[in-house]
Amino acid sequence: MPIYEYKCKGCRRVTELMRSVTEYKDRVICKCGKTAKLVIPKNSAILTDGDVKWLESAKMTLPNDAKNIDTRGEYKKYLRDHGLACIG
Repeated sequence: MPIYEYKCKGCRRVTELMRSVTEYKDRVICKCGKTAKLVIPKNSAILTDGDVKWLESAKMTLPNDAKNIDTRGEYKKYLRDHGLACIG
């Protein structure tokens, strides 16, 4: 199972959790009681489900600044610019 990092919105603490790829988006509560947000580090990979609607499912795994991607070329450019790789 991969290890995911979550950063607390309140105390800014980073928590590492080993989770399955189906659980990584589940809500994480920090020790201080606030919600922690998934951090996608540089030089990491993003898993997609490989279905025909790949773009919609791939965009769900990216941060909000990538929600305006509309083509495969834009998606690949975003991944390259952020040091990411697509798996799946």
